[in-house]
Amino acid sequence: MNNDLIDEQTGFTMPSAKEFDIKKLFSLEERTTLITGAAQGIGRVAAIVCGKAGSKIAITDKDINSAKLLEKELNEANIKAKAWELDVNYEKDIIKVFNDVEKEFGTTDVLINNAGTAHRNPAELMKTEEFNKIINLNLTSAFICCRTVAKGMLEKNKGSIINISSIMGVTGGGPAPNSPYHASKGALVNLTRSLANEWGDRGIRVNSIGPTYTKTRLVKELSKDKAKLDHIIQRTPLKRLAEVSEMAGGILFLASDASSIVTGHTLMLDGGWSAI
Repeated sequence: MNNDLIDEQTGFTMPSAKEFDIKKLFSLEERTTLITGAAQGIGRVAAIVCGKAGSKIAITDKDINSAKLLEKELNEANIKAKAWELDVNYEKDIIKVFNDVEKEFGTTDVLINNAGTAHRNPAELMKTEEFNKIINLNLTSAFICCRTVAKGMLEKNKGSIINISSIMGVTGGGPAPNSPYHASKGALVNLTRSLANEWGDRGIRVNSIGPTYTKTRLVKELSKDKAKLDHIIQRTPLKRLAEVSEMAGGILFLASDASSIVTGHTLMLDGGWSAI
């Protein structure tokens, strides 16, 4: 941004109305965005919005066929994108694919940790291996992705990491028992704060978003239960589920220089759920 005015009383710079460039503020040109779980849902929206903002897109997903379809769709929209098969449960695969992305695009400027899942089961019936599976996917793999990409970001003293958490990472509860999901997303919020504090003075911003129940595959079965769906809608001040496209604005804000002063924050995209 070109701040060419000086406040005579303070000596501080101020933005000029003539020079203020709103498009540049949200631009991701000459950057690369790497997204895990990118083929569907919020990850897919992240790929589209960041690509439309000018970023090159590294699509990673364990469903390589869907990832390739998204690659084709983005390329046809004049967005430079490439798909990689990646199951983030495996650390060595994360490291290999992330290295391949940097070889292909030269750098990774934005990381969006979207890969995750849920397992709805009463806590008293939850097997330890089921609990650990969710924790490993939703939390441990996100940490490994952050650590892996941070090495390059620290070298250039700049980068943005966005962890996809949930309203359940802040409030807990909900209409269905889901203890490992709630635990993993709550821990992801605090991991976001911890990494933001650790890496902030070296140029890396780390934030998360907290989506409400959003129209994705993750809530498809839950939304078929009328009683649970009614509970969610009545509990939400806006009285509806979120459209997946409504995640786009928050993701672009945190990925771009529009949020250059923001780190360690969880942006709630929740229809007011956390306000109650």
